[in-house]
Amino acid sequence: MKKIFHNKLLYRDALLCTVMTFVVAGLLYFAFVNLSILDPFEKAFKDFKFTDIFYSQRFNKEQRNDKIIIVNIKHSDRFQIAEAINTIAEQNPKVIGLDIIFKERKQEFIDSILKNTLHRHKNIVTAYFNDNDSIIDNHDYFKLNAEKKGFINLNLKGQNTVIREFIGVNGKDEKEYSFATKIALEADFITEEYALKELKKPIPINYIGNKDVFLNFEIEEVLSSDKIPAFKDAVVLLGYLSDGNEAYDIEDKHFTPLNEAWVGRATPDTYGVVIHANILNMLSQKSLMYRISVFSTYVLAFVLCFFSIFFGMKIYKRNSFVFDITEKLVQLSISVVFLYLALVLLQVNIYINVVPIILLCLLGLEMIDYYEHLVIQLNKKYGWESHLL
Repeated sequence: MKKIFHNKLLYRDALLCTVMTFVVAGLLYFAFVNLSILDPFEKAFKDFKFTDIFYSQRFNKEQRNDKIIIVNIKHSDRFQIAEAINTIAEQNPKVIGLDIIFKERKQEFIDSILKNTLHRHKNIVTAYFNDNDSIIDNHDYFKLNAEKKGFINLNLKGQNTVIREFIGVNGKDEKEYSFATKIALEADFITEEYALKELKKPIPINYIGNKDVFLNFEIEEVLSSDKIPAFKDAVVLLGYLSDGNEAYDIEDKHFTPLNEAWVGRATPDTYGVVIHANILNMLSQKSLMYRISVFSTYVLAFVLCFFSIFFGMKIYKRNSFVFDITEKLVQLSISVVFLYLALVLLQVNIYINVVPIILLCLLGLEMIDYYEHLVIQLNKKYGWESHLL
């Protein structure tokens, strides 16, 4: 009977200590976010996710997709771009995506050639950029009838430095499609029904790698070749991939989880057109990442924190010295195991933010000592009973 009573007390103590852990964690988080002196640390914390480790080492050549091809336009003039489009179109690709915006008129004759080229081929998808309340689009001179276009914004909310997710469909009344989503629709990789159902919320990008996992050509190669068989039935993206000095060229380059530096990122690692290619690859295979919701994550964190505290209290009650010796080892083990499980889930396209789970479990074990001091005071004043007394 006494054992049953102590077990009930243990469950109650573990539950109350878990609640106490969440309250303390909430107060610490509130201070962390709202104290201006901690802004640099908050930004660094925001820009880092443990799951970036998975992508930074994920250069699996078996995942290479040769049906999504990138052509590096460098700083070519409009005549060269028009000629490249014509050469590519002659090879009968599924879609030609232009990650380029012709904002203004330049030379009359060259512009007329580009305009005729854009009007001649019906499988071209153009790009535009949402800039707050305005739109940066092609000049009216280059716009097509029933133009197929998509927004190239990679971070619509502008909150994170690292591009980890995308929104495929934006807007409520008038639907706006992202550049990659519009290309996927035109290439029949997905249907409009699928896009409206699955792509209206932020989705983690299932990166398969940087530009080397996609077949890519320099624009000079395209212009000097009469025929490139690889373009047939492929999706060809024209965009910027440096002008010869990639290591120091950050034009249209972004931070992504592919960066080998997990923290303290100094140089952007991935060109915008490559990010679009990764999104397009994900859509072509319908291999969307399933994100475990914030609510479910914290419910799971609560349950795991409870059991961590429960077993921690059992050890603490039997021998506090052993608990003190093994506590750090247990915390390290919890971190390694949970991180490993998060990476395993990524392999099957399930994304979970494992950081709060790990931190709450670690904090929960630290809170056992403080909880004991609390119940000692409550016992003295109110006769409070506890498994730890």
